[in-house]
Amino acid sequence: MTREAFRRRKQPFYKKKSFLIPIILVLIIIIGLFIIWRTNSSNNSNHDNTEQSTHKIEKVKPKKATKKKKTTKKANKAEKVTKEQPEQKVQKQEEPKQQPAQIKNAGTYNDLVYDTDWYTFKISNEVKLIKDANGDAALMVKYNYTNKTNNNEIPQKVQSNAIMLKQNDQQLSPTTATGDNANLINSTNNGQVLPGKSFDGALLVKVNDTTSEVTMYFKNIQTNAWLDSTQPLKLD
Repeated sequence: MTREAFRRRKQPFYKKKSFLIPIILVLIIIIGLFIIWRTNSSNNSNHDNTEQSTHKIEKVKPKKATKKKKTTKKANKAEKVTKEQPEQKVQKQEEPKQQPAQIKNAGTYNDLVYDTDWYTFKISNEVKLIKDANGDAALMVKYNYTNKTNNNEIPQKVQSNAIMLKQNDQQLSPTTATGDNANLINSTNNGQVLPGKSFDGALLVKVNDTTSEVTMYFKNIQTNAWLDSTQPLKLD
């Protein structure tokens, strides 16, 4: 045995070729496996990224631009507004307005008779003091009323408008009756007299005292003024 061979034989086991070669092969295999694993892992990661990217990004086809319909504004066509034709002036023969009948007698008073074209009051001689519903002194004057108009008339309304009674320059106010006189006064105040008919009624006014004279005044139906003729009524 040569000295070189003897030296090799005495080498430690880890320096011998029989030990190194298997280790080198194992290392090569490990390195190769590591490279393969590395390659696969990178490919997988790329694949996953692409999958994720494909999941995240949808390929959206661009929508066709919808053409807005041009709303062609119609020219503001002025609507033909048919103006109301002015009322045709029909030459209507206007009926002549009925003029009130010419008043011939606007009001006269003579011998207890107050007369106009619309009515006649005949004053009764029966003038007396009585007690009204409140127990106060009142003057009752009876009369006969004739309706000369074409309408139904209430005597009291005609009388209160056409006849006025004063005492000591103060106008006397109507009052209500009681007892037997109530029916007469109520029928005068509420009853209607037909055209051309007459009615026996009465007026009742409250007096301030029982001694002073009462004066009756009568109206001019055309001027609404009071006539110059009056009728004094003595209470004593």
